Amino acid sequence: MGFPSLQADAVLLMWVQLLVIVAAGRLLGAAFRRIGQPGVVGELLAGVLLGPSVLGWLWPAAAAIVVPDDRLAAAPLNAIAWLGVALLLVLTGLETDLATIRRLGRASALIAAGALGLPFAAGIGIGLLMPASFHGDAATRIAFVLFIAIALSISSLPVIARILTELGLVRHDTGQMIIAVAMTNDLAGWAALGLVTALAQAGTLSFGTVATLLGGVALLLAAALTAGQRLVDAALRAVRERGTEYGGLVVAVVATGALAALAHLAGSDVVIGAYLAGLLLSRSRFFPAQLRQQLEPLTVTILAPVFFATAGLRLDLTALADAQALLWAGVVLVCAVATKVAGALGGALLARVGLRDGLTIAVGLNARGAVEVVIATVGLQTGILSATAYTAIVLMAIVTTVMAPPLLQALRPARARTTATAEVPV
Repeated sequence: MGFPSLQADAVLLMWVQLLVIVAAGRLLGAAFRRIGQPGVVGELLAGVLLGPSVLGWLWPAAAAIVVPDDRLAAAPLNAIAWLGVALLLVLTGLETDLATIRRLGRASALIAAGALGLPFAAGIGIGLLMPASFHGDAATRIAFVLFIAIALSISSLPVIARILTELGLVRHDTGQMIIAVAMTNDLAGWAALGLVTALAQAGTLSFGTVATLLGGVALLLAAALTAGQRLVDAALRAVRERGTEYGGLVVAVVATGALAALAHLAGSDVVIGAYLAGLLLSRSRFFPAQLRQQLEPLTVTILAPVFFATAGLRLDLTALADAQALLWAGVVLVCAVATKVAGALGGALLARVGLRDGLTIAVGLNARGAVEVVIATVGLQTGILSATAYTAIVLMAIVTTVMAPPLLQALRPARARTTATAEVPV
């Protein structure tokens, strides 16, 4: 049987969807960067405007073109969006420097423990109390509760790094501490997400199931950091010796596909594999300096905005019209902010970091941004979260991301106020 081709009308529909979504995402992203906000907020809101919350209410026929009900009609756009998120996670992995985490040692460990531990505990409590309308169709109670705990705990390294760059804080001691803790946060968060996703996909829980899933995730990590690292090193060394201009990019794409497939086979989610690919590439002593510049333009300007806009398309604000749903969305937001700031600040004070610097670190880590949207999307796709829970978590990601720049601007040290660098697209 030959490989099936898309019909002409399906190809036309894909290009219309892509044109509308990219144009709206880029325009709103640029508008938000102009007012000092990360572009990801505008890209998400572009999806909200084009989705059921606004366009679907004002002009249903047009919304049906951008957000078709037919899964086959939506498949090409979804494939582009998931390619975008995979490459975004590779870039996140490239920004994770394990040497920096080790160098900042005790202080970063204490802050990370507080910034992860307190929100995680609060998330377990909230997850246990949430109504059934927040549970996805395939969610077991333990998977849902753990997922909410992870959603409250996570920070967004890509968004945090870009906010700090725009504010001129990235090379300041406080900025370096924020980056180090966010790296630790990401490592723990993605490992936990891999396990929870595997638990959810297993359907039933028993000692044997949990042991198998834990073993699968642990084996994936061990294999990636040992044999996987050697293979990546060998491939990067080979393309360097041959002087191939785009050889490193090919290695990055192949490594991403291979690790995404292995993550899926291990019972986890493909985004975990993409993050691991970025981590292995960044740790290689043969890492090509131009690789980030080759990956970033297409990812940041086209593919990632498509993902964030499609994430916004899934956001249905009418799901929060119910008083109970709106109340719990507010609880998620307030607890996420309060526990992240309190936990990080408590860890900073224990590490003998000054109050102002500790508060700056806590506010920086509160930005959930891109990573939270990825996590929420994984939860929706795997059936752990309902549309209502997805909407509440993405709204929390938007609000916490919008909060970060003005608060960091107010808190940043005086000597860093004159060192702001050029704007970096998010």
